[in-house]
Amino acid sequence: MSDHPNESAWCEISPAQISQNLRHTLDRLPAQTGLCAVIKADAYGHGIENVVPVLMARGVSHIGISSNGEARAVRAAGFTGAILRLRTATPDEVNSALGEDVQELVGSEEGLLAIRDRLGEKPLPKLHISLNANGMSRDGVELSTPQGRQACGNILKLGAGKIVGLCTHFPSNHSDELVENIARFQRDVAWIFANSDLRRQDVMIHAGSTLTLVSGLDPQVDMMRCGAILFGIAGPSPAFHPALTLKSQVISVGSYPKGSTIGYDRTTVLHRDRRLASVALGYANGYSRRFAQSAQGAQGAEVLIRGQSCPVMGAISMNTIVADVTELPEVAISDEVVAFGQQGGREIGSQSLEQLSGTIMADLFTDWGRRNPRIICNRIALDA
Repeated sequence: MSDHPNESAWCEISPAQISQNLRHTLDRLPAQTGLCAVIKADAYGHGIENVVPVLMARGVSHIGISSNGEARAVRAAGFTGAILRLRTATPDEVNSALGEDVQELVGSEEGLLAIRDRLGEKPLPKLHISLNANGMSRDGVELSTPQGRQACGNILKLGAGKIVGLCTHFPSNHSDELVENIARFQRDVAWIFANSDLRRQDVMIHAGSTLTLVSGLDPQVDMMRCGAILFGIAGPSPAFHPALTLKSQVISVGSYPKGSTIGYDRTTVLHRDRRLASVALGYANGYSRRFAQSAQGAQGAEVLIRGQSCPVMGAISMNTIVADVTELPEVAISDEVVAFGQQGGREIGSQSLEQLSGTIMADLFTDWGRRNPRIICNRIALDA
């Protein structure tokens, strides 16, 4: 890509890379298992409008969302398949989403009654019963108790004719715990079929996530729900690559003598003469203040300029960071800066930024993609 928006910082999004990640994801699914592509949080910051065409091109039939705005964006992008809300919704949300034909999660008798009251004479949407199954304990029916089994029986009656799915969310993907969770979920599912008029062929059983898929264990379901892996967040796997790059530009270059301090609170002191470049990027763009070099001199983040790694110096400001470019005398104003991604054969990767920020790439991608302009590029990593 040779052009950039008229902005100081931006994200480049590669649908081609998303497509490649999706292909590898589909190849890894257990036999006879479909995919629900999870594109919550505006497709992890990549833009629903950029991702849905990729999913449609590869025949994905189910998309997972959280908000009504996401459901509308999915439909606006031309998707006509099934949209699943992957959390319980308020009655008002359910009512507002009827036009988008959103399939809803229900995990309590009280919740389903509230939805029925809000809809009045309107028919219920298609429903998926969420089972806790020794799981997240947030929106699922707990079948290990008499009260939970009674509530589930009432949900089955209240939702008769509208229940199309049974699901859970595994809280852990450590091998031993995941094996136990899968077995518990299968027992809960079996209990429902044994205690209802539901027919197995009419119900979609779904569970699992990117981490479940990466674990290599088969959750024995009709469909797995995966999101992060589509955007290159897959742990140590050479087959998957990020589809987002965070970039900015050099806005000034200057030489400063030994003893100068950099940024707020003078956290960094120059121990020799240095040449420094200011970059139009800061915490307003989602570039975490944790990326700064510490006051004790511990290594902070680096950026790439002209294909070389340059340490970020001093505190992270709202709209500016400072990089040491002493070893790059040719650096000039408007040079491209890569804060995450590749340039000239080098890379600022996920591992270092996760360690510095104390969070995960899904958090960072969502933040960067929502705070900065997004532009489309044709970059794609070669398969390993």
